[in-house]
Amino acid sequence: MFLASLAHDDVSSTYMTSSRTMAFQSYMPFIPDPPNLPAPIPNPQVVWENKASLTRHRDTYPFIDPYRFQNTLREKVAIVTLAHRGIGKATALAFAQAGASVCCIGPSAQSLESVLRDIKEKYNTPTLALTANLIDPNAPAHIVTLVEKHLGPIDFLINITAASYFRSFTREKDIMLDWWPSIEQNLRGPIALTHAVLPSMIARQTGVIISTTSLIGIMQFPFASCQGVAHAGLLKFHHQLDLETRSKGVFSYAVNPGPIPSHIHDPNMAVSEDPYGFSKEPGWQMELANKASEMEWASAGLASGTFVALCAEPRARCLSGLYVNAERDLGEMIVEVEHDRSRVVKDRMYTLKVDEF
Repeated sequence: MFLASLAHDDVSSTYMTSSRTMAFQSYMPFIPDPPNLPAPIPNPQVVWENKASLTRHRDTYPFIDPYRFQNTLREKVAIVTLAHRGIGKATALAFAQAGASVCCIGPSAQSLESVLRDIKEKYNTPTLALTANLIDPNAPAHIVTLVEKHLGPIDFLINITAASYFRSFTREKDIMLDWWPSIEQNLRGPIALTHAVLPSMIARQTGVIISTTSLIGIMQFPFASCQGVAHAGLLKFHHQLDLETRSKGVFSYAVNPGPIPSHIHDPNMAVSEDPYGFSKEPGWQMELANKASEMEWASAGLASGTFVALCAEPRARCLSGLYVNAERDLGEMIVEVEHDRSRVVKDRMYTLKVDEF
């Protein structure tokens, strides 16, 4: 294991649960009791999810089970960002279980100690720990140089986007304080690292690039313009990237990992939450509280298993360039796309689009 440092910042891991009760409690700090205000004007109607016929999952299942791909990625090299917590940590472990050498990128050396220790004890595959600020213009190229030197050519890049915050855009005091930096972290950062790994992948005619997006990237949610803009942009980026790289052997996926606590909230975010901003919008406040109480969290293993399957299962290549929802059965999705690819293309399914009358 080699440890290098490009930047320093301490971020601790967060606890995840699939409990409905914990889901509601996790949201409560952001949703205070409504004040006694006049009845609000009705909110615009919000569609909270896409309807689909595919089986819904909240945890790992046979098609993406890590044991199915155990040791299938030996001599392959994966980069996993935000590998110190939540989805990132689970993903680093899943790729190590599949036999890959893993570069774990995190905000500090201390934050990566746990995942490195777990990989060594359970799988003993080669690892590289790097701390980096991906917004630094020099960081992506430096990362690629170090990974190639210590582990070898990069086969898989897994961009885990950071948790964002919820605030009305009208209550942003200065968009350059929190709003725009968060977009840069979740859009510019993954794109910059993707740009850095592409030359080698294209030269070798092999590679997989995955970035996490979210339901907010394809739907219209209140108080989430920052996350929505970043995730929609990242999804569109993967649509475009696939058109240019699939014929060169590089496959690209934008994946919604599902409702996983660490992907929604990080208690150590560098932004100052304003929970009482919700009290100015009592109608939205009540609707969001009701939705939070109905939420069923998914496990981090749902996302990490999906990522490994997309990299290790050759049939998954038919999904390149498409939006992949980890909540939906990946095997069923592959079968449907294989069976009716013409419909996927004609109706532009699993892509950002605007329907017109």
